[in-house]
Amino acid sequence: MKKTTFLLIAILILVTTAGAQEIEGTWLFTKVMVKNKVHEPLTVIEFNADGFIMTQGINVGSWSHNRKEGKLIMKTNHDKDFDGDCNIISLDQKELNFEKNGEKWFLSKLNMDKIAKNNSESGLIGSWEFTNDTNDDITRVLNFEAPDSFTLIEKQPGMESRNGGMWIFNSHEKSLLILARGTKINGKNRILKITDKELLLENSGEEITIHKLDNQKNKIERLSFTQDMFIDENDNYLYEADEEKLPWNDPYQMIISLKNTDQLIYKYANLIEDTEIFENKTLKADVETNEDEKMLIIDFIFYGYDRYNLPDDTQLPSKQLNFSFDYKTYPLRDFLFRISGEETITTKAGTFNCTLLEAYDSMNEESLKLWMVNDKPGVYAKIIADKAGMFGHYHIYELIEIIKK
Repeated sequence: MKKTTFLLIAILILVTTAGAQEIEGTWLFTKVMVKNKVHEPLTVIEFNADGFIMTQGINVGSWSHNRKEGKLIMKTNHDKDFDGDCNIISLDQKELNFEKNGEKWFLSKLNMDKIAKNNSESGLIGSWEFTNDTNDDITRVLNFEAPDSFTLIEKQPGMESRNGGMWIFNSHEKSLLILARGTKINGKNRILKITDKELLLENSGEEITIHKLDNQKNKIERLSFTQDMFIDENDNYLYEADEEKLPWNDPYQMIISLKNTDQLIYKYANLIEDTEIFENKTLKADVETNEDEKMLIIDFIFYGYDRYNLPDDTQLPSKQLNFSFDYKTYPLRDFLFRISGEETITTKAGTFNCTLLEAYDSMNEESLKLWMVNDKPGVYAKIIADKAGMFGHYHIYELIEIIKK
């Protein structure tokens, strides 16, 4: 009798465990039937082994399986739609269907290893840009990452937003599933064309074209200078002697050097964070000199814009150089710096012998690397500006032309 009882208990435990193992895993909510209407939530949810419900790595509740009564019991932190007992209609290794409050829910189990393999072989990993947007002021970059996450970055003047989620490539169905809210390609996309450079999708009757962006058009050299590198424990500047070694120590020579210069043209490259992709545009710094009045004005374009593409309600920063030479690194602001050596650099504007500076702007917590052209006072061949953190940036300014009067 005891053996029979023990055997029945063991069978019950095995059956209950097997049922839990069938539910345990990652699922895609494919549809919900409410009366005669069908909704497609397309939400990924994980029932993990510890009894927690996870979505996008966030714990949103708990779950348990009552196999005897055929129920999935969910308790969530925020979403009342999931709370309560769900009557299981069918359950196997591929599908889970249940009824709750008169609604029928349909889930498909995801094979994460297979998804990772298909995604890695898709040729999509990398950064892509939407090319048929009607608004030219908005840049949209879609960054596919392995094994299955993506980031959508939308940039426009003075604003940037990010959205992320999961992506699933299916070569057999010729489809791309994007699981995130607020994106124009959310949901199931039919792949009309796919090459190593172009992806043409159809979503809800709309055709969407995105093009692959080439990585590393500009070399990324992250800077990590800090204020402590330039001052001692008593707040004394460590590199005061370097000021005398700068190639631009005579304001008058700077005026003479630039008196026949009309503009300094720079290529401005702004790194889209979390990618290796740069936005590029051309900036023009107007130059004005007056030898008799000992005056020199160079447009300050090192905020990423010039007088020809000013943001709304913005004035172009500009400072007149006088013989007090209050800016050692004019036209840039004065900041902590040290000379790290000499370097010859070639840009579209030519080949220049430069004094190389490493600098730190304490006001903006920004690290800089500066190439001062030795025989052209006031002209930088190249500047890298790097600021870490959530509201950081990485900018490259490279001289591409000197326009004479």
